[in-house]
Amino acid sequence: MNNLENKNILSDDIFVAINMIIDNCPEVVFGGSIALNAVGLLNRKIGDIDVFVSHYSSLAKNGFMSIPITDSSFPIQSDTVTDINGNAIQRTSIKVNNIKVCCFKVDAQILEHTNFTFKNTTIKIQNVNHAIAAKVAYAKHNSKHKVDLYDISEV
Repeated sequence: MNNLENKNILSDDIFVAINMIIDNCPEVVFGGSIALNAVGLLNRKIGDIDVFVSHYSSLAKNGFMSIPITDSSFPIQSDTVTDINGNAIQRTSIKVNNIKVCCFKVDAQILEHTNFTFKNTTIKIQNVNHAIAAKVAYAKHNSKHKVDLYDISEV
């Protein structure tokens, strides 16, 4: 069994949210803890979903904004974050099946991916080198990322 088939790592709620995302926006690439758990570099519960789309795409046209939002008390949030090279990246956050989903608009190289199948669902997972680089960039602001980097280095 891979990590994404383990309910202690990937809950049913997150699995439903993943399927809602790919049903509406099939070109997204999943990154963060989903990608790192998929390849076995992390072995921890997934709490949110990070997806990536081309910075040239429109979130309305690519289907991301068509994903049913399940928590109207959580407004759509949009801001700008900085990657490891200091480049600005647009981040849009919504809740899908009561799970926080952050969509990042990025350059084509960040969209490098492989297909990964679990529970009869195929998703695109981000090249883990990019996922690790993002953890490095955000570790200054969030101790969860520091712990993840430590765990990755122990594998």
